Amino acid sequence: MKIQVLTLLAVPLLHACAGTPEYTQSSMKLRDGTTHYLIKTRMGPCANSRDWATRTLTKGANEICKDGYVLIDQQTPIILDPMRALDKDGELLWQIRCNDTGKSQS
Repeated sequence: MKIQVLTLLAVPLLHACAGTPEYTQSSMKLRDGTTHYLIKTRMGPCANSRDWATRTLTKGANEICKDGYVLIDQQTPIILDPMRALDKDGELLWQIRCNDTGKSQS
């Protein structure tokens, strides 16, 4: 009975850590005419989840900006109670802008 209960508890936890998370994106045009993109993805409760989230956002940023990008801002959840960290999913959010290759360099 103990093994069944532990299995039922472990499967959702492992599922949250397995696989590549999807990302969502939005954009905003600033007053100076540049466009900033906001991309975010889910982070699970496991230790390597942040690595997967970073890889997912890197892949997404490279798809949005074919000539490279600049990371403007990064936001991660702040966990004030470490005991609750295991059961919480979080989000990793990046604000990026694409490299401007159209400008001539003088």
